[in-house]
Amino acid sequence: MKIKEFLSREELGKYLLSKGNTVEGAGILSEKYPVYLIEIEGIDTRAANILKQDALSMRGDCAVPRKASSFEKGTCTVLLMITKRDLKRLTEKLKSQPFGLSKVAEEIEKVVRNYERNLFEIEVKGRKLVLDKPKIMGILNVTPDSFSDGGKYTSIDRALKRCEEMLEEGAEIIDVGGESTRPGSEPVPLEEEIRRVVPVIERIRKELGGGFFISVDTYKSKVAEEALNAGADIVNDISGFHFDERMAEVVARYDVPAVVMHIKGKPKDMQKNPHYTDAPTEILQYFQKTVEEAVEKGVKREKIIIDPGIGFGKRLIDNLCILKRLKEFKVLGLPILIGVSRKSFIGHVTGEEIPVKRVPGSLAAAGIAVLNGAKILRVHDVKETKQFLDTLLAITEAPCS
Repeated sequence: MKIKEFLSREELGKYLLSKGNTVEGAGILSEKYPVYLIEIEGIDTRAANILKQDALSMRGDCAVPRKASSFEKGTCTVLLMITKRDLKRLTEKLKSQPFGLSKVAEEIEKVVRNYERNLFEIEVKGRKLVLDKPKIMGILNVTPDSFSDGGKYTSIDRALKRCEEMLEEGAEIIDVGGESTRPGSEPVPLEEEIRRVVPVIERIRKELGGGFFISVDTYKSKVAEEALNAGADIVNDISGFHFDERMAEVVARYDVPAVVMHIKGKPKDMQKNPHYTDAPTEILQYFQKTVEEAVEKGVKREKIIIDPGIGFGKRLIDNLCILKRLKEFKVLGLPILIGVSRKSFIGHVTGEEIPVKRVPGSLAAAGIAVLNGAKILRVHDVKETKQFLDTLLAITEAPCS
């Protein structure tokens, strides 16, 4: 006798087929996995009672607070528990129910559809960035003062060599940054950032060809514009378009993908007593609003990548909870980028004060991120990450029954 666990419904389906079930039977049975736990906030208490009864009739359940079960007027938060197969029947039934349940049903369908999405194909200047499996974004800091490798790649020749090394080691995106955004850092003047970034992008594009993607790590629209003209493909904005109101306009005009990150405060002051009641929930709400605003300014939703901003205005517990609950961001239906490489939260956990010695901790955090849905890993240590990632994926995708 065994207790089996499966990472996905597809894996369960393959197992059932291997044990002699028919294709039809395997399809029906695999839809009983997983059991979704869907939290619904702000639902009318009357609707909550109907939802519970309908869920029970579909072999599911719904945790309803006492205020709703005692018919107190107002709104509440409930937790719906139901299998995929029964959820389909439930949402159809809810569409004919009162008290806003029809809208709740439509939102449930959208959220589940987004949550299950595992393939993203982003158009990038006539090419495609295919995010079926996690991709590695190699960090190329052309700065004198970045927290981990500041000053190492300030010359164009050294930057070119490092870019070539990272591509050989397995990076598919090179992220070029000309301003340190470590905690306490001062902003770099616009012209100086352009002077650092643009010649490097021009050179690596000219010398190394178009078989990889270049992102520019900047929150300044003019830097982004100059970088895109020089050969960059993607804009990586730590402010999520909030520090420079023209950034969304530039991204929309050039029709390129953009990474929108969450940050509380600015690099100079972001680590001065940041506070959250529930960091993952508050950051999710930030993305819902930020993405909507970007789309209103002409940015294509299908070209947005989200980054919860590990270490950017977060306490240790916030960083840990973001990684632990990263799957919650999948409800947006957008690819997730994670940057944990050598960051200080790893030092707080392990006691390692030297950033370059935090590689094992970085890989542990990256592994959790990938298992929880991250599609891009932004890293310093490309070779080590590629070996780690290849092994992790080989294990999780092994055709075992």
